[in-house]
Amino acid sequence: MLMAVQSVSTYGNDKALLSCPLCNATNRAEFGAEVNIHFRDLKIDNPGILFLFKVLVCLDCGFSQFRIPETELALLVNGTRN
Repeated sequence: MLMAVQSVSTYGNDKALLSCPLCNATNRAEFGAEVNIHFRDLKIDNPGILFLFKVLVCLDCGFSQFRIPETELALLVNGTRN
């Protein structure tokens, strides 16, 4: 059973309701998530960078978005410059 959820943004300090940028619905919710990003060269000694964060999901169309924390973003930037 799906229930409607109007989620509050945790991106930044403001707590404003955000509508989906794809379908404009406000039926969104946050979920804990993990993503492992691998670099293109797929070296055995570099297993990628694991991110644990919250993902904001539109419960109407499935559009999802997240923000990569600054520490992990710096690792991605450095990894793409090698």
